[in-house]
This record gives sequence, C-alpha cells and structure tokens, in this order.
Amino acid sequence: TVQHPAAKTMIEVSRTQDEEVGDGTTSVIILAGEIMAVAHQFLEQQMHPTVIISAY
Repeated sequence: TVQHPAAKTMIEVSRTQDEEVGDGTTSVIILAGEIMAVAHQFLEQQMHPTVIISAY
C-alpha cells in the first residue's frame, strides 16, 4: 500500500477523474504533479503552506 500523503492524493485524484469523466487520468496526474513541484519550490523558500494553498 502507498504510505506517502502526496502519493495518496495523486491516486485519489486519478480515481476521481476516472469515476467522474472516465478519461484524462494521465493528464490530471501530470497537472497535479506540476502543481506539487511548484509548491515544493515555494516550501523550500520557507513560504507558509497556507499562502501557497490560497494562491491556487
């Protein structure tokens, strides 16, 4: 089983996309991965997570 919280979120996003639309799971994972990569850069700069979340 997957333990990492970010990985669990990605799996849930993919499942939801598949259930709601039936297609686009790869696209939604790529998009979510990019959002997480950018958010990680901000976290490394000591930006508060609440500020990052509100920006999205």
